[in-house]
Amino acid sequence: MEQVFEYGGYHFIPHRKFRGKGEKDFFAVSNKMRTDWDLGLFSDKQRKGYKADYDYDDFYAVSTDKDCDIFRCVETGRLYVPCANELFGYTETRTRERTDNYAR
Repeated sequence: MEQVFEYGGYHFIPHRKFRGKGEKDFFAVSNKMRTDWDLGLFSDKQRKGYKADYDYDDFYAVSTDKDCDIFRCVETGRLYVPCANELFGYTETRTRERTDNYAR
């Protein structure tokens, strides 16, 4: 069962941990992250787009899954990754499933 929790006026569901060599590499993950100006969860109140306080430790304190890396926001439907100074949007790359007709 999905365990929804609230943070910064939004509701989040733990989605999954990073997996594979590609997602555990900082540069690969950082290429998929972006600032979500609409969400506006930043640690810097002076930052453009600021809507609510964000703190990495506070986010995980209320999270229902302390080991999760990627979370889905119920209100936006988007994925997010908690980082030091903001909750970054995360673009998940879809991979094609390989079909191997000879494996049967």
